Amino acid sequence: MSTEIEFFYDYVSLYSYLADSQLSGLDGAEIVYRPMLLGAVMETTGNRPPGIVEAKEKHLHVDAARWANRYGIPLKMNPVFPQNTVNALRLALVAEKKDAFEAVHQPLFDAMWVEEKDISDVNVLTEIATNAGLSIDATQEQAIKDELKANTSEAVARGVFGAPTFFVGDEMFFGNDRFDFIKEEIRNCD
Repeated sequence: MSTEIEFFYDYVSLYSYLADSQLSGLDGAEIVYRPMLLGAVMETTGNRPPGIVEAKEKHLHVDAARWANRYGIPLKMNPVFPQNTVNALRLALVAEKKDAFEAVHQPLFDAMWVEEKDISDVNVLTEIATNAGLSIDATQEQAIKDELKANTSEAVARGVFGAPTFFVGDEMFFGNDRFDFIKEEIRNCD
């Protein structure tokens, strides 16, 4: 039996992109993808993005490049930042329901962090949706809107203040650099 790991993320989150690349290395785990609106989480919890804190912003590019190099993944810092990811996150929820998540999830992260696209642009999202055999119109269904709001509210209620955040049962792990602790928790659940 595999251990369930909830992954709360947003496509605008650089560290979610980095963390996502490592999920396949979590042996004995079933990843439950929980898209959330990071801006709403940060506003509710009083957190601030690292890119708007001057001291953090100066180091962000170096730190991100180190992680991308360590993980062996491409990374380009998107010049269009921040971006409104509401519809991108809704598209991920639609894709989960239509068995097309893999065809949408990585292309959304790649559009943001490799191809330097604006994923708040409906044309970018339409292309990704169409390539996955989906309609972008489905992102406007009330049930999808409600699910994203519920994920975001639940994240805050459970103590989430940023992304990526993982849960193994009730144990919360924040950040791209917590995989050793997550692996330990998986072993403890066996």
